[in-house]
Amino acid sequence: MIKQDYLIRMIQEIVSLIVNALLRKKKYRWSEWVEYDDLTRQILGFPSDQLLSMNTEELIDRYKGDPNEMGKTELAAMTMLKISDEMGDDDLLRKSKLRQDGLDLLRYVQENSNSFSIQRVQLIDMLEANE
Repeated sequence: MIKQDYLIRMIQEIVSLIVNALLRKKKYRWSEWVEYDDLTRQILGFPSDQLLSMNTEELIDRYKGDPNEMGKTELAAMTMLKISDEMGDDDLLRKSKLRQDGLDLLRYVQENSNSFSIQRVQLIDMLEANE
């Protein structure tokens, strides 16, 4: 079992890494993501590729009542956006859906969380400008 404080720090670190990559259009080597993908799987409770078949309501419901509800929801959103950003243009429909679902989850966190994140605001603004 992951301790609460450590879990919060890890969620923040992973989210920050993904936000910076998306905002700066920086591509990370696969080896740099392996550790974070493993931690993401542990935190979310399922492999990140399962996000391809999940919808926003399902994810929101999954973490209702969890002490880290907003952190896990934001991590799921960021992971969706990371996967979408890495997808090729040969699957535009899935890429677009993942991006929209990630954006919707970020908006949900922004509206329902008691924490403020300038990175989250910047990312939402960037994604909305590209809609």
